[in-house]
Amino acid sequence: MTTFEGPPLGDLADGPTTLGTFLDDVVARYGPRDALLLDDALRDGETVRWTYDRLGAEARRIGRALLAAGVEPGDAVAIVMGNRPEAVASIFGAAMAGAVAIPMSTFATADDLAAMLRRSEAVAVLTQDRLLARRFGDELTALHPDLPSVHLVATFGTPTWDAFLTTADAIADSALDEQNAAVTPDDLGVVIFTSGTTSEPKGIVHGHRAPTQQFRMQAHLFGRTEDTRLYCALPIFWTAGLTTAMGPILAAGGCWVMQETFDAPSALALISRERVTEPYTLPHQTSALTEQPAWLDTDLSALRSVYGKSALARHPTVDGDPDWMFPVGYGMSETAANVAAYPSSTPREQMKVGTGRLLPGNQLRVVDPDTGAALGVDEEGELRIKGPTLMKRYLGRTPAECFDADGFFATGDTGHVDADGILHWSGRLTEMIKTGGANVSPAELEVQLRACEPVKLSRIVGIPDARLDQVVVACITLKDGADATADDVRSFLKGRVAAYKVPKHVLFFADGEIPMNTNATKVRDDELIELVVRRLDAEPTLASGDR
Repeated sequence: MTTFEGPPLGDLADGPTTLGTFLDDVVARYGPRDALLLDDALRDGETVRWTYDRLGAEARRIGRALLAAGVEPGDAVAIVMGNRPEAVASIFGAAMAGAVAIPMSTFATADDLAAMLRRSEAVAVLTQDRLLARRFGDELTALHPDLPSVHLVATFGTPTWDAFLTTADAIADSALDEQNAAVTPDDLGVVIFTSGTTSEPKGIVHGHRAPTQQFRMQAHLFGRTEDTRLYCALPIFWTAGLTTAMGPILAAGGCWVMQETFDAPSALALISRERVTEPYTLPHQTSALTEQPAWLDTDLSALRSVYGKSALARHPTVDGDPDWMFPVGYGMSETAANVAAYPSSTPREQMKVGTGRLLPGNQLRVVDPDTGAALGVDEEGELRIKGPTLMKRYLGRTPAECFDADGFFATGDTGHVDADGILHWSGRLTEMIKTGGANVSPAELEVQLRACEPVKLSRIVGIPDARLDQVVVACITLKDGADATADDVRSFLKGRVAAYKVPKHVLFFADGEIPMNTNATKVRDDELIELVVRRLDAEPTLASGDR
């Protein structure tokens, strides 16, 4: 059976492989340097600056307080907080106490939080008094009687937090050290809940090895150093926020300039004031920054890690590093981030070819999705992966229910490996559109449409068709003030993709009309398809005049 393999782990195998020892290591290396910075709404906007020493001390205090509360090794500790220093300290403190840290979405409804707390059997909840319109302290206190496993709710910004920390005084440092030393890399360390669109979120259970190894790997891929000052508002209850932002900046000894929720005016001012060198922003966040009245007049001269033709690279005060490109890769929450990638030092032209080579320690098989037969070089099939950062299992399922007989995880993604060892991802197996006997990957068309200037958001779906099985439909939201027709969109795609992949219909939707999940990160395809079918049924003559 053909198995594609990345290089040996090498130096990655030598670093700390538990969350607690990882924090001990970076505190010893970078003690007095800035680690975390937040303009804190719970402190009336005061700028809070934590050094590595302070982060280590606060994490240890939380760890001792959890031990004082009776938390046992393997117990689940839920953390319902935005991006703030106390959230980072809570994750590491829980890990030092031998508990499983579970950062939970601040986007989740109270009912969803209750469901996650029940599923994880959390014994403690560490939260904050408020975040925007939410009052998490009140919500979780009200839920507490209906959560039989939870025996502690401590809320930052209320007396319960100070009382919780005070209990740490009854536990000696040596007791925490003993517990921290007893944790092994294969012990359960963290659970990440996915963002569901049509089903309840899956709880992805990772051992300590997965995040700590990704912290070091991602620091290398992004080219971060002690001098990196990273702006990022991606929440740490997402894999991207946890293992490509928070952990790697600490691994490098840099500073994370935090924001609990993205706010463009304050983000722009923060990036300037704090001399940020790497702005880790999503495309819609970058666009929002450029729309600020102060955009052109803001000093962004400290920015170095900006890439290509991005708006940040084109800012009149920015002279970025021409050798830095945003890393391209393939991975998922189940692998705690990338299993294949190009590092930031990769030339731009090479970055355009696939998603990079397998990272150290990873193995990949490409199989026929119908027969399970192994495929070789340049053969398209389902991707199955195995490696040191692969999850232990899903919450509530056994490993046997999650992996094949050889320990490989069926990703549900399709792709191939070329003769140069480059992985090419083509889309989701379940999303593949079958039209006229051929397969069309929605992801391929959506990637192309990112370069179509008038397009703000695109989603490609397949609609049942009596003759072709399915037809391809492009659902488009245009940028404010932009104008485009269905023929404009089709013309843009012609020549970039095969003719049979060009959408049969192009429908335009107002901003916010395409249904999204609670986090506004994923399209609810089932609801979108219903909208499309109603539109096409109402106007059956739609063709080149799609609208």
